[in-house]
Amino acid sequence: MDEIKNQMYPIEEFLELVKHKQDRKEFYDPEYNYAVYSSKDRFEPEMKVFIGDPLDIGENDNEILPDFVYHNKLNYMCSDENIQDVVDLTFRQHAEVTSSQLINALNHYLEKDDFMDFK
Repeated sequence: MDEIKNQMYPIEEFLELVKHKQDRKEFYDPEYNYAVYSSKDRFEPEMKVFIGDPLDIGENDNEILPDFVYHNKLNYMCSDENIQDVVDLTFRQHAEVTSSQLINALNHYLEKDDFMDFK
């Protein structure tokens, strides 16, 4: 897993890793936690995403971004749990899900805090 962290990916490539559960261990391990960052404020086809360490919380509850994220002015998009939940549920509902549908499902979840129904 560490080899996928601290790297940029085309969103479609990263979604394939998540879909095939290559972004996680079989059992929970906090060392495998990550967050998704981007220069955009919503997911789009062919965009690049940075997979890095999760946000850290400092004094006065301020967010501390990983150095690469801060220096490249990237935005926090979602946590590993968010993207895994959306991709896993969408894939269970619609086994032939496309990258475009996954991107729409992610944006729907981030905007409405609700899962898109593919049944």
